[in-house]
Amino acid sequence: MAEKGIINTKQFVWMLFIIITPFAAMQIPGMLIMQAGRDAWLSVLSAWFLDVMLAIVYAYMGLRFPGENFVQYSITILGKYLGRVVGILFPLFFLLVCTLVLRSLSQVVDTVFLPLTPFNVILVTAFLVSALIGRKGIEVIARMTEILGPLYLLSIVTLSFLVLPSFHIARLKPQFDQGVAPFLVGTPLMLTSFGVCIIMAMYIPLCNRPENGFLGKLSAVSMGALVVCLVTALSVGIFGMEDAQYMTSPGLELAKMINFSNYIERVEMVWLLILVGSGILASSSMLWAFGQGLAQIVGLKSYQSLIYPGALISLVLSLISFPSGLQHTNFFHYTFPIMAAFVETGLELFLLMAALILHKRGTT
Repeated sequence: MAEKGIINTKQFVWMLFIIITPFAAMQIPGMLIMQAGRDAWLSVLSAWFLDVMLAIVYAYMGLRFPGENFVQYSITILGKYLGRVVGILFPLFFLLVCTLVLRSLSQVVDTVFLPLTPFNVILVTAFLVSALIGRKGIEVIARMTEILGPLYLLSIVTLSFLVLPSFHIARLKPQFDQGVAPFLVGTPLMLTSFGVCIIMAMYIPLCNRPENGFLGKLSAVSMGALVVCLVTALSVGIFGMEDAQYMTSPGLELAKMINFSNYIERVEMVWLLILVGSGILASSSMLWAFGQGLAQIVGLKSYQSLIYPGALISLVLSLISFPSGLQHTNFFHYTFPIMAAFVETGLELFLLMAALILHKRGTT
C-alpha cells in the first residue's frame, strides 16, 4: 500500500460524515426543493435507503478482497490492462468531486465572508490548503474529522432547535399532491450526492476493523441524511416551497434567522466556519484518494508526489469549466448526477458481477 496510515472505526464514520454533509448541505437542498417541492425531504429518505443498499455491495467487496481498495481489485478481477482502465475512473471521479466542492465552498466564502476579495484568490487558497492537508496522509485527516465532525452535527441540531418556532408543518402538506414524479426525480439527485462516500472503499483496507465497514457507512450516511433532511424540511416549513427552491444555500438563510434579543447577531458565521473547515477536509480526502488511486494504477511507491499536480488540475478545471456560478450550478444539477451514477453504482455493480462470474477473490 502507498499509504501506511491506519484509522479506527470511529474515524471511519466521521470521515464519511464529513464527506457527505458539506457536499450535500451547501447547494443540494435548494435544488432538491426545486425538483421535488414539498416532498423533497421524502426524496432524502428514499436516497438514504438506496445508498444503504449500495453500501452493502462496497462492504462485501471490501471483505471479498481484503487489503484492496476498488482500484486494486479492479486489476485483480479484470486483469492488469482492462483493470487499470476501469480502476482509473475512480480517482478521476474523486478529482471531479474535489473540483465541485471547492468551487461551491469558495462561492460561499466569497459571498458571505470576503465579498471584496477576488474570487480566484479564494479559490487558489482553498485548493492550496486542501492539498497541504491531503499530502499529510489519512491519519491526519482522520484526527481532524474527529473534531470537526461532531461540531458540524451539533451545529446543525442546534440550528434546527433555534429556528423551530418559525416552522409551519402545514407547508409540508399534502405529500404527493403532484403525484410521485417529483419525489422520484429528486431521489437520484440526492442519491448521487450521498454516493460520494464510495470513498469508503479506499478507507476499508486501512481500517483496523474492516468488517465494520457496513456499520460505519450506515452510521455516517444516517447522520448525513438527518442533516440534509432537517435543512430541507425546515427550509420548506419556514420559507415556503416557492421561496426555498430559489435559495443558493437554504441552510445559510436558516442560520441568518438566529438573533438573541439583538445582542448576539450574525451567528451564521460560526456555522459557516465549521462548514468551511468541513468542506476543506472533504476536499483533502478527495485529493488523497485521487493520489492514492493513481499511484496504484501507475505503480508508484508514494502517492504524495501526485497531490499537488492533482490539486492544480482540479483548480484549472474549476476555472475554465465553470466561468460563472450559474454554469457550475447547472453542471451540478443536470450533468453530475449522470456521471456519478455511472461511477458510484454502475462500475461497482459491474465489478461485483465480474468477480462472481469469474470466481475472483482476494488473498489474505
